Amino acid sequence: MTAIRPFEAVLLVPMWSLTAYTARRCLRGGAGPESRPSRTLAAVVALVTLSVTVGVPAVRRVIDGATGVQSVTNLVGHLLGMSAITCLTAFVRQMSAPADVVTTRGRRPGEWLPLPVAAAALGTAFFLAPRPAGEQHLLTAASSPAHVAYWSVFLGYVTWGVNAIGVMCLRHRRQAPPGPLRTSLTLIGAGAATAAGYALHRWAYLALRGFGGPLFDDAVVVPTTQVLLTVTLLLSGTGFAWLALAERRRSRADRRALRRLEPLWRLLTGAVPEVVLPLPAPLRAEPALLLYRYTIEISDALLALDRFRDPGIEATARERLAALGFTGARLAAATEAVALRHAVGRARAAQPAAPPADARPRPPRDTAGPGGDPSAWLGRVAVHCGHPVVRDLAASLPVPAGTARERDIPDPPPSPLRHRGTTAPQRTAEPQRTAADRNGP
Repeated sequence: MTAIRPFEAVLLVPMWSLTAYTARRCLRGGAGPESRPSRTLAAVVALVTLSVTVGVPAVRRVIDGATGVQSVTNLVGHLLGMSAITCLTAFVRQMSAPADVVTTRGRRPGEWLPLPVAAAALGTAFFLAPRPAGEQHLLTAASSPAHVAYWSVFLGYVTWGVNAIGVMCLRHRRQAPPGPLRTSLTLIGAGAATAAGYALHRWAYLALRGFGGPLFDDAVVVPTTQVLLTVTLLLSGTGFAWLALAERRRSRADRRALRRLEPLWRLLTGAVPEVVLPLPAPLRAEPALLLYRYTIEISDALLALDRFRDPGIEATARERLAALGFTGARLAAATEAVALRHAVGRARAAQPAAPPADARPRPPRDTAGPGGDPSAWLGRVAVHCGHPVVRDLAASLPVPAGTARERDIPDPPPSPLRHRGTTAPQRTAEPQRTAADRNGP
């Protein structure tokens, strides 16, 4: 027999990679009650990976030689698989239960009771059954009563476990909202269905192999069970990893949005630094929180700069940009960027724009923009803030006497995205002083 079989080569690399990933996340999450599902998932993946690993022929030879018990790796692998089924049942229950139940209630004793009973029965049947010489598969080795009892205990436990997992996944999948959790439950449920096929196939072989036939030949049965086991583990492993993969994808999308918003955030907070909120150092590693903070602070800065905006400047900028080929949402975003740069210059010199002729108060600026998504609209404006045409146009527009032009604006405060070791400026209680305040009565 070769040192490693094809189905094991397909499984070992992704399973060990997933084991290392889940173990690292488990250690990073600490030991609090809220991390219980993470610890259970890490145990499931580790147990399944070890179960597959001890079945590798080279590993089997080492274990059998060290223990002096022929084919003992079959018992070890099956015990690991049964433990993984128990942990998987607990994991699905924890993932589908409300958060307050998971964090306040520990394991129920009845959840783990079947495992030691089945393990004792399996071990007893194994040592009473005749064991094959060499590396013959235990499934096709013999047909003694102890051999049948061994497989009845193991397959009965597998059937019970996959039935419980499949029912829970089907029930809670309907209640889960569309998204990663529903997809994860679907994949785990599909793995449970394939595992049920694996158990039924072995049940059929044990019951009908005495009748003969090509479907129950040893050369057909063993590869078929290996294929079913491989598909089961790949589906279940993908289901385990799906939530983490979705979280990583969302984190990358948030970081891209942060990089788009950063130029606009630096521009506006440099003019209105009092809108910047302090952020504790441990929270700066959360892209979703930083993105939420950027959006809020930019919106606050837009409200503070509203009195420095000049409708005439916006109309002029729109006309010039349209003449340069800007259209649609691109024209709206570029116009907004020019108006903001001009308003920042007025704010630096404390020169509010003239009130409208009808003396009616202007409505607050809508930061959502076309489409109603604030972060998407602000990201588009941020991209156009650094456009050369927008910069040149904002610098060329007329400004009142004494107003600082764009090139005279000092550098804005540092970004918490890039400078994680610095604390963002605190809100200041002192309002901005106008030119009249500085010059006196």
